Amino acid sequence: MGIREDLLKLAVEIGPRGAGTPGEAKAAAYIRERFQSRGLEARMQEFRTIDTYSYLYLVYIGAAIICGVLSRWFPFYVAPIAILVAVLFALDLETFPLISRLLPHKTSRNVIGEIPSEDGRVGMVVVAHYDSARSALSFSPRLVGNFRLSFSMMIGSIFAIALLTLANLIVRAAGTSTNLWVWVATLVVCAYLLIPAAIMVHREVSMGFTPGANDNASGVVAMLALADKMSEQESFTPGVMFVATGAEEVGTAGMIEFLKKNGEKVADSLFVNLDNLGTGHVCYIDCEGMLLGHRSSEVLVWLSGKVAQSKKYPVWRASYRLLSTDATPALARGYQAMSVMAFDDEGGLPNWHWETDTVDKIEMENIEVVRGFLWNLARRIID
Repeated sequence: MGIREDLLKLAVEIGPRGAGTPGEAKAAAYIRERFQSRGLEARMQEFRTIDTYSYLYLVYIGAAIICGVLSRWFPFYVAPIAILVAVLFALDLETFPLISRLLPHKTSRNVIGEIPSEDGRVGMVVVAHYDSARSALSFSPRLVGNFRLSFSMMIGSIFAIALLTLANLIVRAAGTSTNLWVWVATLVVCAYLLIPAAIMVHREVSMGFTPGANDNASGVVAMLALADKMSEQESFTPGVMFVATGAEEVGTAGMIEFLKKNGEKVADSLFVNLDNLGTGHVCYIDCEGMLLGHRSSEVLVWLSGKVAQSKKYPVWRASYRLLSTDATPALARGYQAMSVMAFDDEGGLPNWHWETDTVDKIEMENIEVVRGFLWNLARRIID
């Protein structure tokens, strides 16, 4: 199999691969077969996960709005709840989910292929998620350029409601009644939250899953191409693990599960995450995260700069502060990780979570560049 054949299989023949769907299961089976065909030790890791983040965000938004509205009359009751909602939301953004455990779950799976070393050590872990996202109006071409702003405003609104309800609790504790204008300000913030709530409802009712050519069949085929190279006799590279994660698009669930089950084995490994590589300028990421900015592994960033410079690869250094990638939970838990991604001229992800994320938009030379870059990076890590 070649790069184009893998890409067509995932993004055209299989097509949309939403978390917990038959399409995702078919993609997992295909990736396992590809690992096995190259002689890798391949296995599946099943886990249970939510199949959309819309309902989870609706829980947070709805709880915050209810607390805000009721804070005029019941500040002693709703302020602690609003603060708890904000804390739980922050934990979710930092890839430590709790509320999602209470929501309906479906089965997803990680696909793991390994070229084992004699001593069992894993020097490098290459990660790419194979599920595709459900579209939403916030990712439409006219709105996606402001995604960071709109997402930050939603985060800020939930935190603001917690602070405003706390303010009215303090006012009530110090006097006889809450402050009307603090409550009015709370209602204004609550009214804004109706916008993302409506987008989440519309997403579930009217939007479908994308073909996921760039996000993230491109990352998977680059990983498979690297696995092909490393499993060849003349370039055999032991001590490398390849992880195709499921359910990344609903909160990096696959990567969280992988670290939970395999964390001790890969505690000293260097993680390289591949995501949205097929269109635009290829970059290695030095910082990422939705809420807190997590610095990428200094070792990986330094090595990446050396490889790009010495081999003249068109690969640049950049930061990424939109949604989480599979590197985010690894960095949040203290592992050494770094993402490799590609951005358009405005610094955005081309065709991100939209129906135009199709095979005809993929630049095959990008995949070739990433494969060569990763191969040279791996040689420095393993050697």
